[in-house]
Amino acid sequence: MEELKFSLKLKEIPVNITDVDGQEKSYTLRELTGAQRDTFLDEMGSRLKYAGGKIQGLTNYKGLQASLVSLCLHDDKGNSIKKEIIQSYPASVLSDLFDAAQDLSGLVVGEEELEKLKNA
Repeated sequence: MEELKFSLKLKEIPVNITDVDGQEKSYTLRELTGAQRDTFLDEMGSRLKYAGGKIQGLTNYKGLQASLVSLCLHDDKGNSIKKEIIQSYPASVLSDLFDAAQDLSGLVVGEEELEKLKNA
């Protein structure tokens, strides 16, 4: 077996968002820590809908994408962006940030992946 090598430096992606007044602001989308990932997955687990012992979907989608993005998106001072602010973003922006945050943190939250997590 090959030697495993890791870096404890969190992965980051620069993000620029232009507000409604045309001002561009710089942010950083940062990989989750293990504790942050657990927080997000716990919240996801509380939203699962079961039928016949199997996951059938989610019971509540409210704030789902914003929950993950708020854990990952930071302003130029390193502060996390609040969920309430992120929920005011256009849906297309939020969806793209959510997808990038999932990829960055190695998260998969589709129904098939949730079933795998449940059975792990």
